[in-house]
Amino acid sequence: MESTRVDRWLWAVRLAKTRPDAASAGRGGQVRINGRPAKPSAMVSPGDEVRARVGDTTRIVEVARII
Repeated sequence: MESTRVDRWLWAVRLAKTRPDAASAGRGGQVRINGRPAKPSAMVSPGDEVRARVGDTTRIVEVARII
């Protein structure tokens, strides 16, 4: 099954402006995969639900494919 790191995926789909910003969000507890807190190195696969807090907004997205 295809998968990638969550910090890399958040940056690729532009939920974070830079990859370090995405990693920082993961370390800060602002990212969840399928309801569980995720570190920057956590892996995401198609079908996973990712919740990412971006500024004052929480974005909920489903991974359709790995970019």
